[in-house]
Amino acid sequence: MAAPYGNKNAEKWSIKRAINLFNDAIELTNETTTQTLIKGVEKREVEGYEFDFIGEVARELGTFHEIFRHLIKRFPSLSRKYNVLINNLEQNCYSNTKKGFIREATGIVNLKSNHKWTDRQDLTSGDKELKSLTEEKREERIRELKDKLGIK
Repeated sequence: MAAPYGNKNAEKWSIKRAINLFNDAIELTNETTTQTLIKGVEKREVEGYEFDFIGEVARELGTFHEIFRHLIKRFPSLSRKYNVLINNLEQNCYSNTKKGFIREATGIVNLKSNHKWTDRQDLTSGDKELKSLTEEKREERIRELKDKLGIK
């Protein structure tokens, strides 16, 4: 069924247009630029990647970052291009952070928020309910461990 006449919310994406958007986005992730970094009295030129965050790529292309996920749902064949885009951005962010091209804190926030990086092991319950031991059970377990270890 076609959208009603005058509907401005009708889907406007074709597979060809979506492929072009992904290709343009991936191309942007390969662009480099140079910055002069100053540390104390030392100046140095550092080459880094122009884009390391999907929101910046989307803005440059005149769209919003959620469109990429929407398009891979609509056109699953674009999943590989999406993965290339995200992997390039992750690598760019790490490289730019390592070189001092972007601030460490910014890089860490980007990698944690957008690429699921962590700086520690997950020592939580993993959303499982934790049951507390009664005093009696706790004492019983301590006795069992002491017996196993030969401690009195």
